Amino acid sequence: MAYRVQSPDLAYYQSAIRCQAACPVRTDARGYVTAIASGDTELAYRLARESNPFASICGRICAAPCEDACRRGFIDMPISIRPLKRFVAERHGVESLHPAAPDGPPGPSISQSDRSALKRLAAEPGRRLGRVAVIGSGPAGLAAAHDLAILGHRVTVFEAADTTGGMLRQGVPLYRLARELLDREIQAILDLGVELQLGAAVGDDISLAQLRRDFDAVFIGAGLRKGRDLQIEGVDLDGVFKAVDFLLNANLGFRVDLGARVIVVGGGNVAVDAARTALRAQLAQADLDQLSPEDLRGLVDRTRETMRELADAEIRDGEILHSAFDVARTAIRLGAAEVVMVALEDWHELPASRLEIEEAQEEGIQIRVRLGPNRIVGRAGKVVGLETIRVSSVFDASGRFNPGFIPDSEELVPCDSVILAIGQSADLQFLEGAADLQVTPRGLIAADPETMATTAPGVWAGGDVVYGPRILIEAVRDGQRAARSIEAHVQGRSLQVQRSGKMQPAASPRRGLSSPQYLRWPREEVPTTPLDRRIGIAEVETGFEPDQALRQSDRCLDCAVNTIFDSGKCILCGACADVCPWDCLKLVRLVELDGDVRVGQVLAAVGARGGAIIKNEDLCTRCGLCAERCPTGAISMEHFTFVESLSYA
Repeated sequence: MAYRVQSPDLAYYQSAIRCQAACPVRTDARGYVTAIASGDTELAYRLARESNPFASICGRICAAPCEDACRRGFIDMPISIRPLKRFVAERHGVESLHPAAPDGPPGPSISQSDRSALKRLAAEPGRRLGRVAVIGSGPAGLAAAHDLAILGHRVTVFEAADTTGGMLRQGVPLYRLARELLDREIQAILDLGVELQLGAAVGDDISLAQLRRDFDAVFIGAGLRKGRDLQIEGVDLDGVFKAVDFLLNANLGFRVDLGARVIVVGGGNVAVDAARTALRAQLAQADLDQLSPEDLRGLVDRTRETMRELADAEIRDGEILHSAFDVARTAIRLGAAEVVMVALEDWHELPASRLEIEEAQEEGIQIRVRLGPNRIVGRAGKVVGLETIRVSSVFDASGRFNPGFIPDSEELVPCDSVILAIGQSADLQFLEGAADLQVTPRGLIAADPETMATTAPGVWAGGDVVYGPRILIEAVRDGQRAARSIEAHVQGRSLQVQRSGKMQPAASPRRGLSSPQYLRWPREEVPTTPLDRRIGIAEVETGFEPDQALRQSDRCLDCAVNTIFDSGKCILCGACADVCPWDCLKLVRLVELDGDVRVGQVLAAVGARGGAIIKNEDLCTRCGLCAERCPTGAISMEHFTFVESLSYA
């Protein structure tokens, strides 16, 4: 048996802080969680805000990929990172009575996404300040505007609607996100000197070509404003709504008459299949006899490339299903007596979280799984029911979305309205005349994933208009990447990231002995508004109390603390492996090791004889018992910090 091992370096220790590594904007979640545990909530807020201009919003609605990566989850349950962010934001963020300035001393681990990195770059002498147009005031556009403003550029945001926020305002229900909080978070960005033009629709009031002439750079964060169509009988009946239109009207306060019985059709990766079908039809209609060999070869090459892009397309079914839950719970709040969700997936296939499902069921929403919409039934032009068909399978043998249905399993479910939550699409009419801007087969803007640059010189794009429906923090990441790329474009110089790290003796090197409770605290769910008060716009989550936040933050394993082995002192006695309560240390022979090139070089240098201590990072709790037990002092507990600086190449 060979043990696959890795030789630790700077990248290794950075990736070991898994919550930060998993965050699209590299927020130092470990830093603010441990700051809460030590009682410094203001420092915790500054760390949460350092790389994220929407810290207060994310504390309420972020999908929290950091929690999915949290190593505490290997032991029992992840740290409650998102609600802990809300806890410090309520005390020091834009929603507090006395907001803390986020410009305090930087945290111990600075990533290239942090304000500190941008401010250091902005202080470089001889920089040119440019003019940048941002299309759309959603999270991607505002994140780009935020970072560009910090860099000193003059930024103008063009928003077609009469209000800011994009889908944060139009698509997120009020019971999840208070609009006053959204306004304050956006105003903090505008206060950096960002100019805002509302009711300025690019394509109608001003052309993209004009923006390209008048500004040094243009960023497109237009989002997805159109609901997808479902190609079944009855979609044109009175009482059929698209989710994006329904939520927009409900969130802006317009009355929506749903009737007493509502069915929400949610989930389903129909976009790729529809595009494949359309492509095949187009190919079948081509007059191949009239094409030259070169044209025919080009058509085949384009078809192959299109099919490859579609096959590799990453459609987030989970985000579509989350939208379906938002729709269903909003319908309940608007007075519907009965709301039924219809999903293709089985219970174990639903991408929604257990808590999300439980909260919906508590509020009286019925969830019917393994059902697909077959046709919408009407009478006198009005919806009277949805005919469903049972699903035999959702994914094919290769794991690709390809639902199968059971013949003769149709069933009519009576209802007064049907809301289709099957995804959104982009309205790209404003791109008219931009022939150099490439659009993907999915009807989205093609952009480089690292720089967000489009195929059109001087134009960048990010967020849902590039990738389709995704989580909030990924849109923020796109805006940040575009801002740095635009900065390099304006300066006429490329940017590079310089990384450095250091180890210092840990302040509490033996946590397992000094704080024995930290492994015993269970994860607590966030307190919520009582069920009988969940009406109208009342927020469901109410946030942690101080004692809860302290217990939850104290559960953190502090992955920046590492066990460092001094091979010069180690005698391979195995005492550390014997005392480890989690069996994460193991004494093995060198011939049992396998690894990367560097590991191979070490093994070649020392020969096949001898042994080594290997460590399973997934299981280590940083208890420090190994360092306590080591008879030669070969093991120390050390705290890792790093700095990523931006500079011109």
